[in-house]
Amino acid sequence: MTDPRAVEATAPVRVDLAGGTLDLWPLGLLHPGATTVAVAIDLRVRVRVTPTGSDGPTRLVSRDLGTVREIPGADAPVERGPLELVERIVRHAQGARGLEVVVTSPVTAGSGLGTSSALGIAVAAAVFAARGLRVGRARLVPLVRDLEAVVLGIPTGTQDHHLALHGGLGALEQRPGDARFRRLGRRTLDGLAARLVPFDSGQARSSAPSNWDMFRRRIEGEPAAITALDRVRDAGIAAAAALEREDWPGLGRAMRADLEARATWSPLVLTPRLERILAAASEAGALGAKVCGAGGGGWGAVLVEPGDRDAVVDALRDAGGRPADVGPARHGLRISRRSAR
Repeated sequence: MTDPRAVEATAPVRVDLAGGTLDLWPLGLLHPGATTVAVAIDLRVRVRVTPTGSDGPTRLVSRDLGTVREIPGADAPVERGPLELVERIVRHAQGARGLEVVVTSPVTAGSGLGTSSALGIAVAAAVFAARGLRVGRARLVPLVRDLEAVVLGIPTGTQDHHLALHGGLGALEQRPGDARFRRLGRRTLDGLAARLVPFDSGQARSSAPSNWDMFRRRIEGEPAAITALDRVRDAGIAAAAALEREDWPGLGRAMRADLEARATWSPLVLTPRLERILAAASEAGALGAKVCGAGGGGWGAVLVEPGDRDAVVDALRDAGGRPADVGPARHGLRISRRSAR
């Protein structure tokens, strides 16, 4: 008998601090020691999966996009569009019939915060639970990564998925055989919470063009690409070490080094608007700054000493940025059951 109770899942998005892109297989293996450092922030995607008690179509609803898609059955073709990833995950979890899946994102598309990956983790967990299928959480990361690659048509990384799953502050180390994710300490997270200022540039972006350009050039062995990713690798290692020592100026230098390396590989990384916002933050005393994801718009983050926070926030706002009063998310994926209404 179909369980009439709804399953709800939430998962946080993330701000990457240094070492991103190297979580795309096999780039990290080509740059030994590659480490990606990121922090989950308390903006959470939300998913509600309700078994309908019938064998009718599964209905997908995006609250923020105002989009609805009905899957008439497992044999129906997958529909391209904003709900394609959700649809592919639902189908994989045997949910092509008899479900209502409602998703809500905390930010608009093109944020650079890894929203689609967090949504994928939450959807997969909720649908599996609603279907009564036991799936270990560790299996969610490769599943959602691979289905994202199918949707995007390019390789995808895993830093976003690990932060959505685990929450907190973590370092993803690329190793042969498997990547290792390790969470950094609560005290370090408290220190970062007092110093990190995420902001929305107000400009949508897409990571695919610049990420794919760098991926292709690195695989082809272009010297400039190798040098740029070596610098990103070094910035990631430096950021992890600085966090372990609670060396905030050191973390700021690593964030700046990462951004400078990215800006050399593609003119798509820094737009004039982002350059203006980051320059204003630096002039107001920011220790470091970083665009989120592959840049080209979307969100960014600056690192400040607590005493300079108000001045930097004002400078960001005056330059056209939208500082967000949001801190780290200490918890990752959360699942609960509620009576369906």
